[in-house]
Amino acid sequence: MNDLDRFFEKKRIEMEMINVPEELELKLRSALNNTPPHLKYSKKFKIKWAAIIVAAIILGSNIDTLAFYGKKLVGYEGVMNGTLSQLNELGKGQIIGKSYTFEDGTAVTLDGVMLDENQLLIFYTIRSGNVLEFLNVDNSNISGIAGEYMTESAQGEIDKENNEVKWIASFSTPHFFEKRLKWEFEIEKSGENEKGEISFVLDRNKAMGYTLKKHLNEKVKVDNATIRFQSITASPTTTVVKGKIQNIIELAADQITGERIRPYNLDIKIYANGKEVSIQGSEMTTDIKGMKFSFEYDALPKNLKELQIKLVSFEADYDASESVKLERNEKSQSVEINGQKVEINKVYEKDGETYINITTEENVALSKVNLTADDKDLKLQGTIPGKHEKKILNDKESMITYTRTLRFNGTGEELTLNINSIKYNKMYNKIIDIPMN
Repeated sequence: MNDLDRFFEKKRIEMEMINVPEELELKLRSALNNTPPHLKYSKKFKIKWAAIIVAAIILGSNIDTLAFYGKKLVGYEGVMNGTLSQLNELGKGQIIGKSYTFEDGTAVTLDGVMLDENQLLIFYTIRSGNVLEFLNVDNSNISGIAGEYMTESAQGEIDKENNEVKWIASFSTPHFFEKRLKWEFEIEKSGENEKGEISFVLDRNKAMGYTLKKHLNEKVKVDNATIRFQSITASPTTTVVKGKIQNIIELAADQITGERIRPYNLDIKIYANGKEVSIQGSEMTTDIKGMKFSFEYDALPKNLKELQIKLVSFEADYDASESVKLERNEKSQSVEINGQKVEINKVYEKDGETYINITTEENVALSKVNLTADDKDLKLQGTIPGKHEKKILNDKESMITYTRTLRFNGTGEELTLNINSIKYNKMYNKIIDIPMN
């Protein structure tokens, strides 16, 4: 076989391996059917080469379309949100297609990944005779030369036959120099964990970077603390707002002075072009760097003209040091802690126990209380639910109060209610405008 024959043989094999999209085949078939008979059958060898030339022209001009068909993730339509679906339609991702099979036949396939400034998403499938036994993998992490990247969130969908489940898991973005990664995971069987792993090479040419990145220096004062907004980073898959509530020095100082703050809920919204961006998740952590928060939202619109962050409310548990001497009569007493009013409506005894009926705003709770009865410290045994009541403050404002009864085991002549911490949610509705320049 001479060089020319080898060349044509190679091209023949390459052409036979090309999978042409169905719509392309239909267009070519329709074109041939509409061709006059004398052109269609007069000289077969010319028609054959003409078809190859036409196909080469069409394939050459639509090479991106064929690449799109090859790298689109299939079967994740029910798991992806709108943003990921759009990126998938555009072929924004890296196909992996590698599997690991456990001894019992359960197979885990890493179908593909998406990488941008905010996160690394992995798309994987679990197949088993009864996938309900292994709905998800355990202890999932990705390791590289700089350490491990743990799972931050995951969502999945099981098929009707219970044979397959599709998962999308989010990991923190690997360091810029990471390329060769290993995904490690486990499944539990008969009380024992069996480990599996899939190695892959990260193609950073397919990484999507970020669309907006701003370092912020915005602060909102709340009771006993300050909410600091540090950054907002928008990428094609998600938008992340990060900040801090207290640094390590403030944490230590509060520990010494007995004025600690324990956040329970932080409600932060973002608005793009006047419309709220849906939230995907959030977390608050405390470590040697302080008390931090991170909020994740959907991707921002492409035609972004206006961007705002809104601190809606903040709920926390605050240390307190308030003692109230109680009186056994129908006359109410009140105490104010961090601006939160606690009404003591009634104190009475029954069957060797002491009951204290109180009223606060609906979102206020005495999280740590005890009762001193003479020389004895009585612990709270429980709270008897009461009723909610709406109070009209003025033409525009109203307040929901909650009345309930605290129960202590024991009695005494002199009673003192000790409030050591109080939890409440406070509205702020503070808006921060993010500059677009």
